[in-house]
Amino acid sequence: MAKSVGVIRVWWQGTQYDCIKGSSIRLSGARNVTQVAGYSAHRSQEFQAGEVKVTTLLLRGQSLAALMPGPEGELQVVADSGQTWTIPDAFILDAPTMTDDGGKCPITWNFSTYQELIG
Repeated sequence: MAKSVGVIRVWWQGTQYDCIKGSSIRLSGARNVTQVAGYSAHRSQEFQAGEVKVTTLLLRGQSLAALMPGPEGELQVVADSGQTWTIPDAFILDAPTMTDDGGKCPITWNFSTYQELIG
């Protein structure tokens, strides 16, 4: 029986952050855009930025300020099923809002380029 993804871990700027269930990754690349002309639908393409969405827990010793928007950096997304995505040009979109429900911090990164390794 094949193993499916169950746990996602991320490393942002060299620091590991554990993620609660519900994390997602959309790779960058071309997307189709519908172009309507008369009674016909056609398509054109445009570039779509990649996106990683996770909710991490801010643990003792970790800095909330380290998750503020800033310059591009390296993000690694690792699935327990063996896939790894290394993203050299990721950037955080918005400052996270940390809650008192276990220190949950939703974070969204966008990126242009990536390398996928399948283990």
